[in-house]
Amino acid sequence: MKKADYFLLSALFLLLPAGCDSRDDLSVNREYRLDFSSDTVRFDTLFSTVSSATASFMVYNNSNLNCRSLEVSLAGGDSSPFRINVDGEGGTTVSGLEIEAGDSLFCFVTVNIPDDGQTLPFMVADSVIFRFESGGVQYVQLRACGRNALFLHGRRITSDETFNSDLPYLIYDSLYIAPGVTLTITPGTELYFHQGAGLVVEGRVLAEGTSDSMIVMRGDRLDRLFEDLPYDLLSNQWAGIRLGSGSFGNLFSYCDIHGGEYGIVADSSGVDSLKFGMASSIVHNVSGNGIHTVGSRITVANSQITNAGGHCVEIVGGSAEFNFCTIAGFPLWWAGGAPVSLSNSLNGSFFPLIKADFRNCIITGYHKESITGILHDSIPGFPAGTVSSYSVSHSLLMTSDTLNSRFEKVVFEQIGDEGSGLANFHNNGLVDSYRSVFRLDSLSKARGIADTLSAKLWPADLAGVRRPLHGADAGCFQFEPSN
Repeated sequence: MKKADYFLLSALFLLLPAGCDSRDDLSVNREYRLDFSSDTVRFDTLFSTVSSATASFMVYNNSNLNCRSLEVSLAGGDSSPFRINVDGEGGTTVSGLEIEAGDSLFCFVTVNIPDDGQTLPFMVADSVIFRFESGGVQYVQLRACGRNALFLHGRRITSDETFNSDLPYLIYDSLYIAPGVTLTITPGTELYFHQGAGLVVEGRVLAEGTSDSMIVMRGDRLDRLFEDLPYDLLSNQWAGIRLGSGSFGNLFSYCDIHGGEYGIVADSSGVDSLKFGMASSIVHNVSGNGIHTVGSRITVANSQITNAGGHCVEIVGGSAEFNFCTIAGFPLWWAGGAPVSLSNSLNGSFFPLIKADFRNCIITGYHKESITGILHDSIPGFPAGTVSSYSVSHSLLMTSDTLNSRFEKVVFEQIGDEGSGLANFHNNGLVDSYRSVFRLDSLSKARGIADTLSAKLWPADLAGVRRPLHGADAGCFQFEPSN
């Protein structure tokens, strides 16, 4: 080798970057640390034995040095309810990882909480350990809240039974109540329905909660679509409640029914016996109809039926009474149907509308006409004037039909009026309306228009607030200055 070439080669070695020396890797240098997108990964409340949705966090190497031979593991090892997947490798330990200078990687985490027999929610915890060749370690904490539940798969109730509030019920493939059988649901009981599952009643259900211990019927997803939008605030998470043609005498009081394909559907039964009575309850945020009845007799009082993708209330024939109800259609992502639909025919069959009375109600929404439907003036085989009877009194109504003789002592509002529609409700932006916030604003036209007799019959609103005997507010909530 020529002397000149030798000196040139030596100079090149001297110019090689120090980063090529493995001793300068971050993994053997205790002074350098990785950065994480979060120091704690928290899961929403989960039912025991049900796998969670996948959570993730980012691992950043923000230094100018490479990180080699990194080991990532769960502190709890194989006994941990958590599992990790790092750079495509899953389990409880992943070894031999590399993160180049300025690079990053994803760490995915799932959890499956074991049933420990507790009736109250409980916490499980672990940590992800990042261990370097140097012996240095870093941690990301893992936290999840678990709830044990009673799991019902395709359950058929064939003898009288009672559900209580000790544990929530997680229902798959629907819950069926056989003819002649009564299911009693006690205050505070929670029923979580899996996608597509519902409550099918051929017998009878007595779901009677209390003002401070409501019965809840909802979907079973406890996680979130987005960080600020839980699945519990979305519709179409489960089927709903269907009352078969032979089902009578059903009662729903202080029930919170929300997030389904529909709320309560009542098949044709006749009006000699009460199909169902509802009091001080909520039917909210369903993709179809909130309450749908055909040729049945129902009573609904002191209740909120809101944000249905179809109609909040659809009555096809029969007899229906609504008193102190808030019937409001403001679904978040679509206009929905008119809040109320009244008809006396369905698929070519006639069902005389004997009575549909709305008293002390708020009926409003996105539509300029809050009451729609097709009512035939006459039906073969029935006396004239008995097949299309309905009335609205002492109520707030969104409509342009201000001369309708069926309306008595009604306060009218129209689209575009100041303080109309959603503005009737206190601090009720779109997201709030999805959260069932339908308490009255101080300027609502529904204030002070209810009748005295009804206020005596229903002295307290849905929230337990006392109504004055004179000048009570329409709807299910009495205005409170503290709202």
